[in-house]
Amino acid sequence: MSEIHPFKPFVPQGATILIIGTFPPLAQYRNFKFYYPNNRGSRFWIIMEYVFNHKFQYWKDDAAAEERKALFVREHIAITDMIEKCIRTNGDSSDKNLSEIKFRNVHKLLKDRPAIQKVILTSRTDGDSGQIHKKHLGKAINNSALELLNEHLMKNGIIIRNLHKEDNGLIKGEFGLNNKIIRIFVPYTPSARWYNSHKGKVNV
Repeated sequence: MSEIHPFKPFVPQGATILIIGTFPPLAQYRNFKFYYPNNRGSRFWIIMEYVFNHKFQYWKDDAAAEERKALFVREHIAITDMIEKCIRTNGDSSDKNLSEIKFRNVHKLLKDRPAIQKVILTSRTDGDSGQIHKKHLGKAINNSALELLNEHLMKNGIIIRNLHKEDNGLIKGEFGLNNKIIRIFVPYTPSARWYNSHKGKVNV
């Protein structure tokens, strides 16, 4: 059965950064109604606390969602996911088990918000590092945010260029839109499962 994304893109006026993920976890794992709502399954908001030197007071229900929106308004950050509609083939929250994917129109979002200069992609997979040497990534295989964004942009005649991996593990790239260059950054995924399986192997 198809599942529709429960949250609309959150794009504050004057946003200069867009964070893009893939698709929310199963409903039973959501602690609040906003992006990255699984407190146990994702380190995303813990990372945001560190980056912005901000301590969240709430971790569930509407208060948690509103507190996170307020932080992003203050920091001029927009957030969305690549997938608007899909089917979970294995009944879990894993991106690789999503099929019949219908993209959100991220291309239009970026065109309509020319102030956005940077895109940060979450939901990175180990396969992303192995594919960056290719001239074009092609069709998504592992359903990482990078693969999905690339496939979506290619359908709109846009190619991600200069993909490379820095010594610290960060993947970078860029593409042209609105007569300017938008830069892409792909850090390690905030997934708690990935972090626990790679702990001690990479600098996270």
